[in-house]
Amino acid sequence: MSPTTLTPRRRDALRALVAVLLLVGPVWIPALHLDDPTYQYERTRVVVDGGGVALVNGSEAPPRTTPSDRIVCAGTASRACAFERHLTRNHTVLTGIYASTPGERTDTFAVGPDRYDYVQIDGTIYEPVTLANRSRTYVVANGTVYRRGTAPDGVATSGTLYRSELSLRRASATEALADVSRDPDAVPAPIGRAAETGVGTSHTRLDVPQTPIRTDDGTYSRVYLAEWRGPVVESGWIETLLVVGSSIAGLVTLYRLRRRVEITYVGPREEHDSEP
Repeated sequence: MSPTTLTPRRRDALRALVAVLLLVGPVWIPALHLDDPTYQYERTRVVVDGGGVALVNGSEAPPRTTPSDRIVCAGTASRACAFERHLTRNHTVLTGIYASTPGERTDTFAVGPDRYDYVQIDGTIYEPVTLANRSRTYVVANGTVYRRGTAPDGVATSGTLYRSELSLRRASATEALADVSRDPDAVPAPIGRAAETGVGTSHTRLDVPQTPIRTDDGTYSRVYLAEWRGPVVESGWIETLLVVGSSIAGLVTLYRLRRRVEITYVGPREEHDSEP
């Protein structure tokens, strides 16, 4: 007899195992996600490059992927950034915002649709600041703001205001990268897995943070959707049919095996006292 030939007892044991697997089909068949799409997420590293930040392998990511949406003007996909370039040349831009105390404050800018925390121009990171200039003092009269000394005569004025100017200040690229990054625990599990291992999959489309994720080893990764695959079966009723059919097939198999199983009692023999 060939060593690979199964004995009748082993064949029955194998059939029983298959029958049990078919019976629990309602548990493991849905876990296959046969009627769900598959989304695969991958990463590219983000590193400090001189005075700025950059993608290590930007060509692997989809077009228009930047290191972070909170650091504008970084990467070839960014807008022209003429306004920010103007500010980096030691220029300031007056705003319609007034402060009650002079001094410099860290603030975010909103230029067009963009609201950001940092700017990268020519490989250097800058931080937006708002400067309440001491030389630009104003007063309020009847709800109107006047430059000091220009309010109408005889009108009571209240308080001193300082007109704010927009400016940029050089910042540490390392600190900026740490500031805009997120922890893996703060993102969906497949996204965090992609940042840590390189690949993460999901059967629902997830919102991918447009900023780096900081992993436990201290590196930064920009995660992106790399691939999308449609479901194996197009209709949910097919999976339902598989679930119901597997249970029926398991019951039928066990029923057929029932008459082939012989139960033998091998316990100790009971002795009864004889009647007098």
